[in-house]
Amino acid sequence: MTFAEPAYLLVLALLVPIAAIGLTRGERRARDDLVRFGEPALLARSSSLPTARGRFARWGLALAAMALLVVGLARPQLGAERSVVQRSGGDVLFLLDLSRSMMAEDVAPSRLAAAKRAAAVIAGALPDDRVGVIVFGGSAFLQLPPTLDHSTFRLFLDAASTTQIPDAATEFEGAASVTAAAFARGADVRYGAAVLLSDGEDVEGKLYGAIGTLKAARIRTFAVGFGTPEGATIPERDAHGAPAVHRDWAGRVVVTRLVEDNLRDIARETGGRYVRWSGDASVAPIIAALADLRRREVAARATPPGAERFQWPLALALGLLVAEAALGRKRGAW
Repeated sequence: MTFAEPAYLLVLALLVPIAAIGLTRGERRARDDLVRFGEPALLARSSSLPTARGRFARWGLALAAMALLVVGLARPQLGAERSVVQRSGGDVLFLLDLSRSMMAEDVAPSRLAAAKRAAAVIAGALPDDRVGVIVFGGSAFLQLPPTLDHSTFRLFLDAASTTQIPDAATEFEGAASVTAAAFARGADVRYGAAVLLSDGEDVEGKLYGAIGTLKAARIRTFAVGFGTPEGATIPERDAHGAPAVHRDWAGRVVVTRLVEDNLRDIARETGGRYVRWSGDASVAPIIAALADLRRREVAARATPPGAERFQWPLALALGLLVAEAALGRKRGAW
């Protein structure tokens, strides 16, 4: 068994002895008060006050319930043991465009949602490859280094949002530079490739700088385009939270379009391939090309998703609290 929030166990290690010391001191004070009040033997026969044994039993139950509640907060899990996985595969870095234009809905439900779906389909067809995520807009950063843990990849992919990039524009050169650095640091370009997921709009005009960076690093880059050449408006919220469309500085409605030529140029110049997204089957040519990458033995620590078992200590804690309450009603017991 492992714990998703092990820091709570440190709280438990501190809480239990402190509580035990407090209970012991409280019992000593109660005993001294009874001695000052009257003869203990006489009080025991003539009153319904709980005995020391009964008080200790109740406190013990309450303390155990409190400890189990903290264990529940630590989120015990079964089946999440880390292990070394040996596989023969390559490295695939997904470059996910998080610029504002990716919120356009000319691809249902949105360009960004479709890009996430494309990445999931491609990665799912390559279970033995290490996969990573680079997000970019007007700036770029490595969100997830290449890993064999595809469940973690999906978590990072699902969490990606246009709000993660402060600059809502699109700048390919920065994304290319981060990609080259990622391969140089934690992957092997001889056994890898990049997959660009974008609508192809080049707001900053640095497309050929990006191509030059990728070619110099010998990174084979595939591209998947999202959107339509006819384009669409970009939905957003106005100052009052009502649905609106994005406008430029002059108040004109912005229409964003799929720019396939840019994506084709990146793929062609780096030895990759371009496809336009139209569903899961549309990325089959890219999957086939990635499956033909050179392979080598890769090893990494992977953590399969564990089944949550916080319910067990919480159920035990509830049972102990019920027992403690029932014991408290038997005031003359013990």
